[in-house]
Formats: sequence, C-alpha cells, structure tokens
Amino acid sequence: MITHYIISDLHLADGGRRDDFKKNRTKFKNFLRMVKKEKSQLIIAGDFLELWQTNFRDIARTYSDILNDLISAGTKIVIGNHDYYLHHFRKLNFLHDSYQIPGRKIFIQHGHQFDRFNDPKRLIYLGNLAATGAGALEDIHPDLDAIAMSFLEILNEKLKWLPSWTPGTRTKEYLSGGGDFSEYLKGARKLLKKYDYVILGHTHKPGTALKGKYLNSGSWTSSKPTYVEVNHHGHCALKYWPTQRPLKRLLDKKRSK
Repeated sequence: MITHYIISDLHLADGGRRDDFKKNRTKFKNFLRMVKKEKSQLIIAGDFLELWQTNFRDIARTYSDILNDLISAGTKIVIGNHDYYLHHFRKLNFLHDSYQIPGRKIFIQHGHQFDRFNDPKRLIYLGNLAATGAGALEDIHPDLDAIAMSFLEILNEKLKWLPSWTPGTRTKEYLSGGGDFSEYLKGARKLLKKYDYVILGHTHKPGTALKGKYLNSGSWTSSKPTYVEVNHHGHCALKYWPTQRPLKRLLDKKRSK
C-alpha cells in the first residue's frame, strides 16, 4: 500500500492581493517533489482553486507549472465550496465529491457540507457573498480580512460578560475558533460509524479530534502549511510542512476538559 498525502485549501488565485497561496509557492513545489519522488498519491480535499474571487484563465496563467505538476502526479481532487463550479466537470475521473482511499476505511471530504453558510444544498451563495466581501478587504490590504477576524475574536472576549451579548453557541465557536463550528465534529462522529478515519478541510484550522480519528488538514494559505499523511499501514498523522513534524492541536480540546 502506497503512502497517501491529503492537503486542502490552496485557493490558487491570480497572484494578486487576494492570492493567499502565493507566499507558499516554493514550499508547495518542494512538497510536490517529495510526493513524486516517493510515487505517493496526492489528494486535494477541496478549495484547490479560488473561483469565487478570480477565474480559471487567470489561475492557469499564474500557476501553469503547478497545474502541470499536479496532472503529471495523478492528483485526485475533491471539490470544495470555493471551487464548487468544478461540479460541471465532475465526470472527469480525477474529480470527486468525496473520496475513500482504496482498501482503507478512510473518508475524505472538503467539509463545507457541514457548514450552514456553505451547504451546497441550501446556502452556499451566502458563503460566496462573504468571500467577495473578504476579497474587497484584501484589495485594500492583503491582511485586512485576517485583521477583521482577529478584531471580532477580541470583541467577543471583551463583551462576553454583557447580558445583551448572548450569541448562539455556533456563533461563539466561529468567533473564537475562526470557523470551527460544532457541525464538523457532529458530522465526523456520524461518518466514523462507517469509517476508521475522517479527513476534512474547509476551516483552515488544522487539528485532530475524536481520539485522532477526525483530522482537519488545515490549509496552504497560512505561514505554516499542513498536510495529512496516511502511511502504508493506514495510520493517519497530521504534520507541518516543510518540517514534517507532527501537529497535535486538539479541535475538541474544550469538550475534553
């Protein structure tokens, strides 16, 4: 059984202010060299492309070398919410709504299916609107969207004691965890009745939960990109790149206390 590598949330864009992947371009090319050298299988668990804020023509122009490398490596791509329009081409054998590693009970999905703002059956267009707003902030300054989120987190902490500030549980978790809604844990628990491991992306918050059986692969838009390694024994581990050191952040830490 070959090694499988799972990554998510690259958000390849046009190289402009809204392109959060570009700072990790060299790191990613080195990661791809390792995958190809090992003859391993790479799986991208959603949001490979940033099709909400740019178009495929500009992405292809900016990242033609990376796209060619991914094709030559036989990469499997799971469709996310930011590249949801790839559904129009889902008959292609490398595109998947979800993916199970052959011979293993390991389930891979992007995770937006458990997000009430991006559920493809209902409200994905609300998420699209939010992304457009974030892109407008990035046009002013590339870090302004992250600064806005940090401000909301601080505001949540400062106003917690006010009786009038009583957001729902999901809202508080979003503000304090950057998008790690409880829906993901609920969804993973349900899937784990059938699978040994569940791997999701979407939140950009890498970590593990449910005794290490649920892993979030994080993103390649942060300064510390992460990936999940599934070795030939079928064991899943979450690691940083390029150090390849294990990441031990618990997504359900508050619940385990």
